[in-house]
Amino acid sequence: MLIAVFAAVAAMVALCFTTVAQFYIMETVDPDFLSDNSVKVEIYQINDGEPLVQTKDLLEYFSLQGGSLIVYRSYPIANGKAVFLSGDTGFKPNIIEGRSFSTDDFEQQAAVALIDAGIRDRCIERDGELYFLHEGNEYKVVGIYKAPTVRQYGVWGDTSGALYYVNMAAAIGKNLDTPLNGVYFIDAKEKSMDYFDGLAAYAKKINPEINMRAEVNSASTSQNLIQSIRETQVLIIAFALTIILVLLNVFSTTYYWLEGRYKELAVRIMSGAGTPSLRRMLLRDYLLIVTIGYGIGLALAIIIIQAGLFPFIGESVYMSAVVVGYLLCLAVGIVTGSIALSLRLKQEIITQIRG
Repeated sequence: MLIAVFAAVAAMVALCFTTVAQFYIMETVDPDFLSDNSVKVEIYQINDGEPLVQTKDLLEYFSLQGGSLIVYRSYPIANGKAVFLSGDTGFKPNIIEGRSFSTDDFEQQAAVALIDAGIRDRCIERDGELYFLHEGNEYKVVGIYKAPTVRQYGVWGDTSGALYYVNMAAAIGKNLDTPLNGVYFIDAKEKSMDYFDGLAAYAKKINPEINMRAEVNSASTSQNLIQSIRETQVLIIAFALTIILVLLNVFSTTYYWLEGRYKELAVRIMSGAGTPSLRRMLLRDYLLIVTIGYGIGLALAIIIIQAGLFPFIGESVYMSAVVVGYLLCLAVGIVTGSIALSLRLKQEIITQIRG
């Protein structure tokens, strides 16, 4: 019975902390793989006789920078992004079919794209290949990725993360001659703002009238944690109430477990066993029961998560959630067990024998 109680507690705790961990990661890591030092850039220029800064100018500048770099142009209406990658970046979509972008794609200016599995039916199929239409141009689909299901339950709604990515460097149509206008993102980690400053200086040499404004996307760990708790407060309350109801049975169940060993304890005391040795023995046995119960509960939580029965909970079990949940179960078990044991050991030995 005690193992069953702790299995129930462990399952609830694991699911609760996994949900918080999932939303925390969603707050910490941008859905489009940007770091918290990325820069959002708004660019505006009009054709008033001055030469316009074009996509090829932006690519020429960033091609000379090297290092780890992600550059996006955002298309908010279509919920897509044109992307340029350099070096080892955090751009790692969950590819379920095909491949991700390669260095050759950008060097060879290939017209390729990655799409979310949910928009596969929007593609054109020809000669066994899929093609995605973006800005009037066809891009060959080289990879299909799956966005985390849990994101649709977050603050981003259905627009969490891009539905597709196309190669910004593709030599197709008038893509490279497109004037820079709209929202861009630059992520070179701690060097993001330096890269923007260099781009702004480079662009103004071409068009002194270009208007560029940058905003650093940075948030502290505490802010991310608070936001993730806000996003999951309803789930946390539901889990907390369930855990409290289950924990109310921990003390009575622990006391019942000790009751079955009272005569054994009395005999040991009469044989000269000291209270410290008894406590160590019971603590060892109790830790084993808590660990077995937690293992069963954790296995149950993993089955629920992997089965996708409740996608808003999350899709992964995080080690931090496992450790926190185990320590909580351990703490509750030790406290309740110590109280129950202390109450019983205060009784007369003869009473324990008769009990």
